[in-house]
Amino acid sequence: MFRNAALAATAILACGCGAGWHQPAPVPLGALPARQQVQVWQGGTALRWHADLHLLDSVSGIPFQRPVACDSCRIALPRASVDSLRLGSPVAGFWKTVGLIGGSVVLAGVIYCSRGCFSN
Repeated sequence: MFRNAALAATAILACGCGAGWHQPAPVPLGALPARQQVQVWQGGTALRWHADLHLLDSVSGIPFQRPVACDSCRIALPRASVDSLRLGSPVAGFWKTVGLIGGSVVLAGVIYCSRGCFSN
């Protein structure tokens, strides 16, 4: 019973370890922070950019696999062709996952040792 509860709790906590993708309301105009990742949805396809720039008539950004300083890599789309935008932080999601796994191992060790792992 305890093992099933621990597995269920871990699965529920793991749901909180994603990139935290969310839709900003309203979409801010101007430049976002350079490392802020943005999913630009267009026709059922998501493009992931950073160094995003939102203007009244267009949205532009650099593919996240490219360096932020690569201005020749910048892609621009007319704002009317963009279905939606989502902001997120996959790096923060990674560190949340590392923390969850590390915390789970420490908790398992504490529970195991509280049952007498050091007794003779």
